[in-house]
Amino acid sequence: MQNEEVLSSLDQAEAFAALFERGAARLKENDSELTERYVRNMTVFSQVMPHIFESFQHYQPKKRHIYMEEEGGLNLYREDVGVPLFSAQPRAQAAEKIAQALKKPNKTLLNLERTAKHPSRHVFYSNKILDQIEQQSQALQPQEGWPEFVGSTILFGVEFGYQLEILLAQRSIKHLYLYEHDLDFFYYSLFAIEWGNILDLCNRDGRTIHFFLGVNPEEFTEKYLHQLEENGFFMAPETYLHVSYSSPENDLAIAYFKKHYARQVMGWGFFDDALIGIAQGLKSLPKTKIAHFQGREALPKWVANIPVFILGNGPSLDQGIELVKEIRDQVLLICCGSTINTLKKLGVTPDIHVDIERLKQTVDKFSFLDQDYLDKIWGLSVNVMHPGLFDCFKRSGMAMKPGEAITSLMLSQARAHGDDKEYVQLNYCNPVVANLALSYVHLFGFNTVYYLGVDNGFKDKGSHHSVHSGYYKDGKESGFQTFQEAKLVKREGNFGGTVYATGIMDTSRVQLETLTRQLNKRRNFASYNLSDGAKIEGVTPLLIDDVLIIDPKIDHANVIDILESVYFTDPPAALLEQSAQTLISIDDFRTISRMLQQGWDETVVTRQQVCDLLWSHHRKIYFLKGSIHRHIYDLLIGSFTYSAFLIVQFLFKYQDEAETVARARHLFEPWCEFLEEMPSMLQQASEYVDQGNDHLITFYNG
Repeated sequence: MQNEEVLSSLDQAEAFAALFERGAARLKENDSELTERYVRNMTVFSQVMPHIFESFQHYQPKKRHIYMEEEGGLNLYREDVGVPLFSAQPRAQAAEKIAQALKKPNKTLLNLERTAKHPSRHVFYSNKILDQIEQQSQALQPQEGWPEFVGSTILFGVEFGYQLEILLAQRSIKHLYLYEHDLDFFYYSLFAIEWGNILDLCNRDGRTIHFFLGVNPEEFTEKYLHQLEENGFFMAPETYLHVSYSSPENDLAIAYFKKHYARQVMGWGFFDDALIGIAQGLKSLPKTKIAHFQGREALPKWVANIPVFILGNGPSLDQGIELVKEIRDQVLLICCGSTINTLKKLGVTPDIHVDIERLKQTVDKFSFLDQDYLDKIWGLSVNVMHPGLFDCFKRSGMAMKPGEAITSLMLSQARAHGDDKEYVQLNYCNPVVANLALSYVHLFGFNTVYYLGVDNGFKDKGSHHSVHSGYYKDGKESGFQTFQEAKLVKREGNFGGTVYATGIMDTSRVQLETLTRQLNKRRNFASYNLSDGAKIEGVTPLLIDDVLIIDPKIDHANVIDILESVYFTDPPAALLEQSAQTLISIDDFRTISRMLQQGWDETVVTRQQVCDLLWSHHRKIYFLKGSIHRHIYDLLIGSFTYSAFLIVQFLFKYQDEAETVARARHLFEPWCEFLEEMPSMLQQASEYVDQGNDHLITFYNG
């Protein structure tokens, strides 16, 4: 039997050798034509995308077994899998793959659900749009297959470009993203297809094309998200995906994209929230200090080497609290959010407390704590925080939160008045307090971090926080919050097994992983996860019994003095001297608001026209980023993205294009009503400090 297999294998090898010889001969015969195409393509790239031209000007492919099939298509023998890249008819094979894909779309999916009993005008108008969606959807038939026009498409694998050519011949795509890890494949596409036609098609009428060539699978999503901000997040949840061929790199890129998909639709923010951030930031400024950066050399090296514990309020906190007490004198403790009440009950005083949620409810938990306890702790937050937080601590500080209108206002005013200090924006500080804690660790330059109680999920719905936390009373849920009916996702446990997480817990983990990748590039950085919760990629799992802290005792008060003196300064004087109304530029805002209400008239009859209109509105908002009105961008972009997304989702959900577009107009109207109301809200900007409710005081067992 083995001899027969060997003989069969030899026969196949001989047959392919003969086939390759004929294919190589065809290649030689058509050399001048292929070279001319290569020169045409390179000339086009030199004019339109010079960085691609420069990358391939002297490129030498590693895969050399290139040949031409009888039908004229190029093919390549893949040594990695032992078979040719295509069948004997590359173009026909590509056409068949595209035909199958168009019948059965593979696309991203997201549903924005109604929010009940929320005081914001953003939610009020979003719910009005959702009401219209419910009403306008009646009697419409669902879309089957790819529509003629697609707002956004990602191609995983360009190969020689045959599938791309056929796809673009059959469908119009507004934003096209091309991922190709194998540079040899793209190099050969320069001989195989006419890139000039593709670039001409994709660089007109507001269309865009984006190349991600040679990018590592894990980096693709990061680079894609960066590009997405410019093109508009509102189109992302309706993105059509096509996999041109299977490879380990493509498979990994797709898996990573799916796992991190939530980041496309997180952190959009909304108008009322941005307005609250402005009001609270301006009221907080006189009460606290603000983070700035003077260079890493300003901090003594011995401070950076102090072990830091980030303490969350997850179930795992209970398993490690005795360890915390044992090593208390040797480490710096950063306490996250509601963990402070738990630590007080357990007899532990942290060095630093961090909070990020801007609502008054965040401040209410401190009412359960005596002032002597709080006076021993350094309170750190961000510039959207409720001003009441800075009244609770004898010593406090804030950093700027990226993407917030108050941050844009603070920076633009400081620069306009000659203040050139490097004020700190804490990237990846969202969505929960553990993220803020790690962002401060990043700022302070600490080298060794331990996570405890940062579970990012739970193994049992009934055990979602420390049993000593305010979420429980007498062993039962206190009524403050429950996860019994929550929508949960399964994630890998830090020590194996399965952990269940809410959307926000999962997003927090993703953000921790993203910042950890940056921190791991530091030569001396190390982090350890002691929590029996979700695994955090890049952080070493470590059992509590295996923790060994042999560092000397530290003078905690001295360390905090040093950190404050190095990283914090007085707030910009220019901001303390002007009213909120003056800073916001209401008249300019009103002009932009009116502009965004225009354009949808009886001439708008296709999906493409609606997407083009929304994209033009997005561009009007986006270009404010580079102006003195950056804060207007921050005020508008979140609510615009939500509203535009709901419209786009409706557009592509139903088969009858003309009827769907006609009905979609009813979704645009509530957004225009909101735009009309916004200037009057801005005139009362200083009053938008969150007033809170009694929910925490009533139910939290603080």
